[in-house]
Amino acid sequence: MANKEFSQVFTIRSAAKGYEGTALTETALRRLVRAGEIPSRKVGAKYLITATAIENWLNSEPEQNESTHRHVRRVSE
Repeated sequence: MANKEFSQVFTIRSAAKGYEGTALTETALRRLVRAGEIPSRKVGAKYLITATAIENWLNSEPEQNESTHRHVRRVSE
């Protein structure tokens, strides 16, 4: 196996718990994943999201996420 860096992987529920205190609730994360705003992998009935994917979304420019900004508020708002 090649030497690869692995990011922490979350289900939507565990990601919401991991980002508790932000606007990233289970509902908001589910909308972002289904809209393709946050890349994920569906395994069975669950979506798996990497911490890197969430952090990339959080650090991206608001214009790139305009469709979901109506549903998810940034912490700074």
